[in-house]
Amino acid sequence: MTAPAEDRAAEAARGARGPARPGVRRRLALMAEERLVGDTVRVALRSRGYEAVALDWPSSRRPAAEHQRQVRLTRSAVGVIFGDLATPRRRAEARAVVEGAPLRWLLVVNDPGDPAWGGMIQAGAAGVLPTSVGLDELTLALRMLFGGQDLLSPARRRAMVAAWRESERADLHAVVSIARLSTREREILALLYDGVTVAEIAERAGVSEQTVRSQVKAVLRKLEVNSQLAAVAVYRRVLGHR
Repeated sequence: MTAPAEDRAAEAARGARGPARPGVRRRLALMAEERLVGDTVRVALRSRGYEAVALDWPSSRRPAAEHQRQVRLTRSAVGVIFGDLATPRRRAEARAVVEGAPLRWLLVVNDPGDPAWGGMIQAGAAGVLPTSVGLDELTLALRMLFGGQDLLSPARRRAMVAAWRESERADLHAVVSIARLSTREREILALLYDGVTVAEIAERAGVSEQTVRSQVKAVLRKLEVNSQLAAVAVYRRVLGHR
């Protein structure tokens, strides 16, 4: 973990390893998208004096209350969520865990710079690290959490939450904008997203390129953008929001 400049506590503690008291194995809850990854992390943490209690990933087949009961049974004050969390459904599942189980949750994800993690911080998560984090840096973060220290400064937390809220507003605006399009306009936008040219769209539809260009202009106007690239970016945002 390379701590942001403002996180002075993390910088000051850099180099610390393992639990605060030698010989004491601290328990933490561990929830991983991939079981093999979870097992690997659990073994690695055990070598540093931490007992990671593996939890099943929440699913629609298990009531949320049952999963929260499992978390409480770990009798830990700290939890780690490890995975890609690449889809809105996965992020929603992880967020429900963070909101429902009052542990100091650490997220270890592929892209810690994604604005979506600001929503997790707002829900109560203590910090975010990349999956490329080293064992020394991971155990440092855990030691800080068990010791009651903050991984993020108040300013950093506010910035992450603000970025998430702005991203959510942009997502909503994109969804509303796409809804303004006619069925044909949405079809054309989808084709542009797939890399189909205006000439190819016209040939497939048996109409003139001018007709398609007029339809593209209507798409740009309704999406309030000035280029096909920008329109495709709006479409991509909507696809990622589903």
